Amino acid sequence: MVESVAIILSILLAFAIDAGWDAFKERRQEKAFLVSLLGEFNETRSRIDESIDAHKRFIDSARQLLDIHRNDAPSFESEVIENMLSAVFFNWTSLFLPSGSRDALFASGDIEIIDNEELRAMLAAWPSVVADASEDDGLIANDVMNNLAPYLQSKIRTRNVVRLSNPLAAELIPRIESVNYDAIWDDPQFENLVTFRILNEAFAIDENERLREAVNDIIQVIEDELDRKEK
Repeated sequence: MVESVAIILSILLAFAIDAGWDAFKERRQEKAFLVSLLGEFNETRSRIDESIDAHKRFIDSARQLLDIHRNDAPSFESEVIENMLSAVFFNWTSLFLPSGSRDALFASGDIEIIDNEELRAMLAAWPSVVADASEDDGLIANDVMNNLAPYLQSKIRTRNVVRLSNPLAAELIPRIESVNYDAIWDDPQFENLVTFRILNEAFAIDENERLREAVNDIIQVIEDELDRKEK
């Protein structure tokens, strides 16, 4: 009987050791996932900040063009005007965010290893949050390609403007000396298009700021979780 009890106890002890070791490995793996996610979302926040800055620069260029259109601004050099026109009528920004760690976690089925339910829910909802901001970038790109660029091309010679929209284009397209911009300064449609560009950029900034708030919340939860596991 004593030998039987000893055998049973040794088996139970072995199971307990195995279970404890598995739990230790899971917690270590969870921590590795959390550290990877933290790095990824910190990079995401930096890219969102860069995107917001880019949208603000587009607004600044558009507002300066409106000032010129109203003749309320001092005279600018031709190349300065061309840079503004290039930004507003030919360029836009797109938001590309890293998602390798988050995607790998869901693709592998290891998301359950994250024991914080709030964080799991945040990570699950993340693609839909990003989609809202990306949608605004897409609307701006569509407006540029289908409305802004065709309009400007129908009104003035755009060689100098186009060459400033891309570094390679600047190398390949020679500059011309003189362009008459009166056709756009005297056209109300110019003001309408530029004003609408400002509106779209404002919407994009709003969505990017919401996205940054979501990122800040995720980062805070991850950092709190890592702190908790260190104790």
